[in-house]
Amino acid sequence: MEALDTRDRTGTLTPAGLALDGFDSGRPAREANVILIAHPDHARLGARYRLSPGATVEVGRAESVEISLPEVRSISRSHARLRYQGRTVTIEDAGSTNGTFVNDERVAGMTVLRSGDRFQVGSVHFKFLHEQDPEHAYHEAIYQMVMRDGLTEAFNQRKFREELAREFARAERHERPLCLVLFDLDSFKEVNDTHGHLCGDMVLKQIAASVRELLRPEQVFARVGGDEFAILCPETTLEGGAAMAEKLRHRMAELAFAREGATFSVTCSFGLAERQREMELDEQLFESADRALYVAKAAGRNRVERPDASAI
Repeated sequence: MEALDTRDRTGTLTPAGLALDGFDSGRPAREANVILIAHPDHARLGARYRLSPGATVEVGRAESVEISLPEVRSISRSHARLRYQGRTVTIEDAGSTNGTFVNDERVAGMTVLRSGDRFQVGSVHFKFLHEQDPEHAYHEAIYQMVMRDGLTEAFNQRKFREELAREFARAERHERPLCLVLFDLDSFKEVNDTHGHLCGDMVLKQIAASVRELLRPEQVFARVGGDEFAILCPETTLEGGAAMAEKLRHRMAELAFAREGATFSVTCSFGLAERQREMELDEQLFESADRALYVAKAAGRNRVERPDASAI
């Protein structure tokens, strides 16, 4: 593939058919964009790659491909291939070791991408946009990325902290109940060590999807660590939070995961706390729930624990 005389911010020649943000010339009327939204090292987040009509673009670990990610070992040297033909963009796997996925489904043969689709190569996730207004779509995708975890689509820690401060202040002002539930996966390191990090990613995504099915719209669900999650529950007492946590605990234990012919399950430990009048800072509510989670882990895991009232 020949190279255009167009340079990115580092001065490197950009391959024909692919232009990094802000450096393409003669932008087509209907632009296709690929945005990197999740990376195992949290690198390159928000990087945008523009696809021009007629282009064929490869994604992989080799330095010779158009979207090169040499630092990600779960990606094959030539992993996936994007084609922009006519008004359609397709993706196909290029014989990779770990497969290519679109919206969590493994692709077989050539698959048409629709605007808003997510696709995954190895442990890197992209969002595909094919919009009449690419700038609006791009900035909307970046806004969502600032608020949400790219892997699980739960809110991220930054958004969670904002919501925790807001709901804590509201509960304090109106003397309303507020419960916080923290949970993490038991022995999650063993899942990664035994089945690989891609399998670990799949487990986290399925756990998150299962949690969302059981939550009410006003409850805030966030990923606050590697395998740690938080659920902020306005207008909910400690009893209500405990009932929800028990329901989630049973739901998680019933999930079955499969990897290369082997099936396994995971359990979760839960710690929860309710805002008390003597609490002056939202951080105190978080610390109270975190202590309860620590007790749940120390007491044997796969259980729900409340805070020690004397420690509040």
